[in-house]
Amino acid sequence: MLEQIIEENVGLIWSIAKKFYGIPKSDLYQAGVLGIIKAYKNYQRDGDCKFSSYAFKYIYGEMNVVASNRSIKVSKDILKLVKMIEKGRVMLAQELMKDPSNEELAQFLGMSISDLTQALEYSSSLISIDEESDERSLHEILYKEDDVSVDDKILLQDSMSNLDNLEQDIIKARYYEDLTQSETARKLGITQVMVSRYESKSLKKMREYMYM
Repeated sequence: MLEQIIEENVGLIWSIAKKFYGIPKSDLYQAGVLGIIKAYKNYQRDGDCKFSSYAFKYIYGEMNVVASNRSIKVSKDILKLVKMIEKGRVMLAQELMKDPSNEELAQFLGMSISDLTQALEYSSSLISIDEESDERSLHEILYKEDDVSVDDKILLQDSMSNLDNLEQDIIKARYYEDLTQSETARKLGITQVMVSRYESKSLKKMREYMYM
């Protein structure tokens, strides 16, 4: 029975796996299967909705553990390398009496220019990936509030309370009533540009409250 449940939800596992970047798909699939197994055990006891909806948070949770553990390790390795590069940049700048080029810095550190450039680019991407991860998490909670934990619901409500009345109205219209920006603008009697600007500003405030 459990094997059949797993087979029936392979598509769900892969669809959730697409939300994670830079993680081996085989690792995500194994985590997804573990999530299905955990969901199945609990669903038998207290499940009162469609299994795929019930299993979503378990699958996502297991994949998130894999992604978090890997990100921590990769981040530490990259940050260690970046610190070495920046220390070398300061030393070389003092020696040359000017800010060194990447080519000069790579030669000073005994690295290839491609390795140095990749390390610097990757260190920048880690920041943007963290921000994208927060944004995906927030959108996931907003769109699938019925499927998230009680803690996340409380956190979401608290973050909403930090918005002013117009910001709250825009978020409710966009994510709870599923209105387009144009429909939201007509409903609230403001321009679509204002909706776009306030929505972006509101989501940023909510992310900062929930994830920082």
